[in-house]
Amino acid sequence: KNKTWLTTLFCILASKTKKQIFVSYNLQNTDSNFTLLIENRIKEEMTAFPEKF
Repeated sequence: KNKTWLTTLFCILASKTKKQIFVSYNLQNTDSNFTLLIENRIKEEMTAFPEKF
């Protein structure tokens, strides 16, 4: 379940940035609320600092 979510997220990020995405992660917590927090934080960073993406 967790790998599917991450794959989907990275596909979305690649689509939005039009760039290849490389990610390293080590998540012990696979709770859906936790993964949603991660997704939202990445989206906030993309909005706040688009030049870094």
